[in-house]
Parts: sequence; structure tokens; C-alpha cells
Amino acid sequence: MRKHLNKLSSQYFLFFILVLVTISISSCDQNKEKIKDNKLLVFKEKITSVYKEKFKSKKIDNYFSNLHKKRVFNGNVLVAQKGKIIFQKSYGYKDIRTKEPLELKSVFQLGSVSKQFTSVAILQLYEQGKLNLQDSIQRFFPNFPYKNITIHELLCHRSGLMNYIYYCDNLPIDKSKPLSNQGVIQCLTDSFPSPYYRPNRRFDYSNTGYLVLAAVVEKISGMHFRNYMKKNVFDPLKMKYTYIYDHNAPYKSPFVVKGYEYGRVEANPDYLDGVVGDKGVYSNIYDLYLWDQGLYKNIIIKKKTLDLAFQPYGKRKRAKKNYGYGWRLYYMPDSTKIIYHAGWWHGYQSLLIRSEKDSTTIVVLKNKKNKVIIDQNRILKTLYTN
Repeated sequence: MRKHLNKLSSQYFLFFILVLVTISISSCDQNKEKIKDNKLLVFKEKITSVYKEKFKSKKIDNYFSNLHKKRVFNGNVLVAQKGKIIFQKSYGYKDIRTKEPLELKSVFQLGSVSKQFTSVAILQLYEQGKLNLQDSIQRFFPNFPYKNITIHELLCHRSGLMNYIYYCDNLPIDKSKPLSNQGVIQCLTDSFPSPYYRPNRRFDYSNTGYLVLAAVVEKISGMHFRNYMKKNVFDPLKMKYTYIYDHNAPYKSPFVVKGYEYGRVEANPDYLDGVVGDKGVYSNIYDLYLWDQGLYKNIIIKKKTLDLAFQPYGKRKRAKKNYGYGWRLYYMPDSTKIIYHAGWWHGYQSLLIRSEKDSTTIVVLKNKKNKVIIDQNRILKTLYTN
């Protein structure tokens, strides 16, 4: 009887082992199938991603190629998503007379796209506790005649200050010499022209506000604005082709392209070129990509601080279009927030767009002015419409 039970136990034990082995083999087969399926899924996703990138690139290229064929676009374009460049191309010439073609490294004047650099410089100083956004201009320039204007109001264009470009044109000053930021501030202090309105009454785009902000950066840092930007922004982000105009030492580079007002008429420098902060930054598509990526990665400024620049400050905060600190804000039909800015100066036109939803960066740089404005809506529609 005992032998019989032992034999039976051995049989059950062998059966149990056989079941375990079978389950183990089955499990291994299932794991292999899962691994195979996962690899196949990853491969399919990569193929789909590559297809989508090529599809988007083709659409963007068609859009700008058509503009170039119509002779209304001469410049460079770069598009990146999720930290990867998916499109880059040059259209036209750096020198229209000699037909020397543009290069992807070609450097352009950014015009008012420069304002976002000024904004970040101010926010860096705010982050370091060296200024408060509610500080008045008088904290830095006691004799400045316009009272109760804050750093915040300068940043979001609610100061009411008149446009220095129009005002200085009518002043009896020596226009054979470049005007500086301090020179403009002194002109306003001496003559005290009437503001457009009292502070914080409404939005009114102000170049004057941003030249004052650049002067504040100089006052606090003890450095010229261009040197501050090089040390604290351009160099940390490895933006080796980017600089701020200096009339005393013009930047000489084979990559800087000529600006054309209309046709073959070259834009001439003038006395207002010495004023920076509202304009004055020169850069190329690659450096602007590094700039935008540096902001995404919070290399030179914390996200919490930068978010202050991407908030709407108009009274109608839910409006389709609004303004933050140095960036315009636009809301697409699906409520996606687009952060962008355009600029123009001396024949150059520029546009920089970012969408945090998918880490999109779009850079468009022109060196030939015409009646066709670079339309961010058309570009976004071209990029996002299937």
C-alpha cells in the first residue's frame, strides 16, 4: 500500500513538473510574442513619425516655394517639433545684384523679435532679486519725467509712452551720428513730450518702452546691453552667430545678409540703429532654434519666471489675441496657445513662433521687404492641417 502511494505521489510530482514546464514554455512564447509585437509597434510608430515629418516638410516647402516663385519671399525657414528639426531651407539670395544665394547660416536683423530677448534679460534680473516688476522707472532714472510707469507696464506695452522713432525724427538733433538709448532718454527728459495716455489705461505697442527696459538692464548690471546679452544669453545657449548691433564696432561676418527695402533698393543704416532693446539683434535660423530650445529646457531662466512672459495682460484675457512680456499670444480654434512675435527693420522681416503643446519652433527670416506680410495663421494652418 505504501509503495503504491509513493508511486502515485511520484506520478503526481512528475505531472506537476510537466505542467510547470509547459506553462513556462508557454509563458516564454507569450513573452517572445509580446516583445515581437512591441518591436513591431515601435517600428510602426517610427515609420508613421517619419512619414508625418516628410508630409509636413513637403507642405511647408510648397507654401514658401510658391511665395518665392511669386517673388514675395526671399529668406530662410526652419521648423522643429519635439526638439527635432524637421524642415530647413533657403529661398533666394543674400545679394540680389550678384545672385549670391542665401545659406542656412545666413544672419538677418530681427527687428522687433529682439523684444523677447530684452524681456528675458529683465526677467533674469527679477529672478535674481535685482528688480521688482512693480518698480517705477524713477528707481533707475530719477529724472525721468513720466511718473507711475512700472517695469510691468513697459513689458506688456501699457506705459502710454510715445513712439520715439516718430518723435526723434522731428527733433533738431544731429542725425549723422547714431542715437543711443541714453540719448533717447535724455531727449525725453529734456523736452517731455506728451504721452499717448496715462499708464495702464490700455495696450499700445511701444518701441520706446523696450529701449527704456534695455537701459534698465544696463543700469543694474553695469554692462552695456550687448555685453550683458552675450554673457548671460547668447554664450550660455551657444548662439555663436547672434549679436547686437554696435555702431562703434560693426560686426563683420560673411554670413550677414543685406536688407532690401523694395526690389533691388538696399536699406541704408541710419541714426536710429544705435538704439537697441526694441530691435538691434542679428541672428540666424539655427541660433533662434537654440534660443527657443534653451527656453523650453530652462537653461537661462526658470520655467516659473518665464511663464510670466507667456501670460495675457490685457483686460480681455480670454481674447483671441493678446500680449505677454515680449511675446504676442494667439489662441487657435482648439484653444492651443501660440506664442509668437514678428519684426521688421531696414528691409528685414522676421517671425518666431512657438507652440508648447508639441514643443514646436518655427523661424522665418526675410531680407527683402514687400507688401506680403509673413502670416503666422497661414503657416500654422499649413503645418497642422492634414
